[in-house]
Amino acid sequence: MEISTFELLAKPIAPLDLLPSELDPVARRIVQGYFLTITNLEESPVLYQIEFTVSLPAQPNPNKTLLGNAVIFLDSETDNLELTLFQDNNEPEKFRAAFIIGARKTASFQLLPKLPDVLAAGMLEVRGFVSLFRLVFFPRFVAPAKVLLNPEIRGTFLPNDFATEPPSPPNPDLDFDQINYTLALASGKGLNEIPAVLINLFTVGPILQPLLEELSNGTLDLASLEADNPEKARRLVQLLAQLDPSEVNLKDLNTVMEKLEIPVRMSSI
Repeated sequence: MEISTFELLAKPIAPLDLLPSELDPVARRIVQGYFLTITNLEESPVLYQIEFTVSLPAQPNPNKTLLGNAVIFLDSETDNLELTLFQDNNEPEKFRAAFIIGARKTASFQLLPKLPDVLAAGMLEVRGFVSLFRLVFFPRFVAPAKVLLNPEIRGTFLPNDFATEPPSPPNPDLDFDQINYTLALASGKGLNEIPAVLINLFTVGPILQPLLEELSNGTLDLASLEADNPEKARRLVQLLAQLDPSEVNLKDLNTVMEKLEIPVRMSSI
């Protein structure tokens, strides 16, 4: 489901070479990110996938893509959790991330310029649109997830000569301002139903695939999994948390495990 447009910026608000010299001291640049507040109205946790479709230029430009220029966070029941943003190999204009929101919980999803890297480049400018889906891993009927949505743009104005690292001691004369405004929702309403999308369990991303390979060939060390790679552990927990432990679903999961020759079977207690 399409949610809104987005715009990620880290650039001067006016071309420096066109400004009169007397305006140089007051010239500033904007560092701007995208925020999406999501309330999961369902009575159980839901796994969501957010998708950013970027308007890539005709000629490749490293300042007009999310690749290497953006970070994403989920602020929910704990502190900000940094997520992994994946670029689609077949559709390079699409970038995706997956996350869980608990039952009847509200979370803030944040797409932000990668600091201080983008300050050094100083010309980040990425635009596109945002889509949101409910992820399911088995071919069974799942109702759309009811959510409340509120997309926003938030930005901070910095002096153009602000260094990639703040001076020490801090300069009391530095001039900062902030701006934020709500974006129009594509649906035109705050209450929405996010459709379910079937995802192949074994193409979720490059993080989950090595874990499945280790599980398949018997080299997965469960005792050291969390210490060695917390991202793998988190994705596996997220995956299993979405599985309603009914006999039908457990049979589906075991069938997939069997096809991959993974010597693991799941059953209800």
